[in-house]
Amino acid sequence: MKEDGGRPSAVTASSVAASSVAAPPALELRGVSAAYGRFRALFGVSLSVPVGSVTALVGPNGAGKSTIARVATGLVPLTKGRIFLAGGDVTGLPTWRLVRLGVAHAPEGRSVFATLDVEDNLRLTFMRAFGRKGIGEALAHAFERFPRLADRRRQLAGTLSGGEQRMLALARVLTVPPKLLVVDELSLGLAPRVVDDVYRALREIRDAGTSLLVIEQQLPRALELAEQLVVLRKGQVVEAGPVDKLSDLARELLPRPPENS
Repeated sequence: MKEDGGRPSAVTASSVAASSVAAPPALELRGVSAAYGRFRALFGVSLSVPVGSVTALVGPNGAGKSTIARVATGLVPLTKGRIFLAGGDVTGLPTWRLVRLGVAHAPEGRSVFATLDVEDNLRLTFMRAFGRKGIGEALAHAFERFPRLADRRRQLAGTLSGGEQRMLALARVLTVPPKLLVVDELSLGLAPRVVDDVYRALREIRDAGTSLLVIEQQLPRALELAEQLVVLRKGQVVEAGPVDKLSDLARELLPRPPENS
């Protein structure tokens, strides 16, 4: 409604509530297709991550899950479709610009500087984020969240176990929680105790307000953390919705994950 003269009327409690309900998602993919050369990996994928929530993306190997992570963070260009962050169209923006908008990517694998020790890996990241004066506080925060890294702060990153390297990569991302975190198979090949530490950190940043898109093979872990579930097969979304409505169907669609040794 408008007041006389065409000027907007005062904002009411009901209008605030309505706008809150209609708030755009933290991340939205609309009809996204992508390819690696002549190989088509995604076919008209649409999904969203509501603000302050966790959406789990699950599916068998080769379904296109990691491609979605790379598309959402600007690492793989689209052949079709649009990408939105908090309602703003960011299609085609390079990764560095998405980072400045609050997007972080914790990729599958061990993205650490192998020839530097644990503390220097963190210092490099924190120097860029906080400057010299903020490094000490950031290190204390990282070591509090991951005590195992504190015990190995002078150990070369390349000599850490696979799980410890994954922790280090995650600590570099999570010390200042981003607006949106895309997590790709962080539990893959890790011991259950290490996976517990990783998921504890994910819960903490979710509770701090970060929106998460979590790609995971271990379905029980995904269901414990997420509110929304997207099931992907052969580069297409086959089911999507609240976890409590789709978890049984997802279990039927997915193969049983291998047990950790």
